[in-house]
Amino acid sequence: MESGAAIKDLKVQVTNRQILSIAMPITLAILIPQLNILTNSIFLGNSEQGTESLGNAGITGVFYLIFAVAGHGLNNGLQSVFSRYAGGDDTSAFKVILTQGIRISLQLAAAGILVTWFAAPFIFQQVADPKAYPQEMSFLRIRIWGLPFLYLFQMGNAFLVASLNSRRLILGFLVEAGVNILFDYLLIFGHWGFPEMGFNGAAVASVIAEVAGFITVFAVLSKPV
Repeated sequence: MESGAAIKDLKVQVTNRQILSIAMPITLAILIPQLNILTNSIFLGNSEQGTESLGNAGITGVFYLIFAVAGHGLNNGLQSVFSRYAGGDDTSAFKVILTQGIRISLQLAAAGILVTWFAAPFIFQQVADPKAYPQEMSFLRIRIWGLPFLYLFQMGNAFLVASLNSRRLILGFLVEAGVNILFDYLLIFGHWGFPEMGFNGAAVASVIAEVAGFITVFAVLSKPV
């Protein structure tokens, strides 16, 4: 986690290249949860319960995105704090900001998990098809466990952008997208000896992908610049 402290000058130059180097990773961070949902939908559309699974994926995907966007707002705030100190060539507070960010992210994720497990059933009973309701809740109660890792992944990205290491973000995005595609294929259809989990397989695949993205980003953070 010492990577930011090793950089002598964190001041941003006002050039198109510098602006794009900061903006593009932020854009990718927003797209990751939506790409996971899109990937799940593509594979589910080719499963035995294609039309039914796509409908269920739509409503559960929107529910999960509510929490993903909330986490993105939190990490925008953290990035602003990081950038304030970086612009003043003062990286001494980076460790404290990162530690506090981890604590707040985990607390917010815990709240999201509790809402999904205990409040979402009452919400979905009002809006979901009674036949689809058990499957949708089963999916969400698996899918929501990826939320802490998504928040920490986003927070690691915010740190890398603030420390002008935005190029190193690409590895995390590639790993998360690749792992999600792989495990969607393996767990939805039951290939290569994996269990055929159908709709729930998409949820497990997304959680595994978010864990992989989190591990990758924090492995990058642990390496010196």
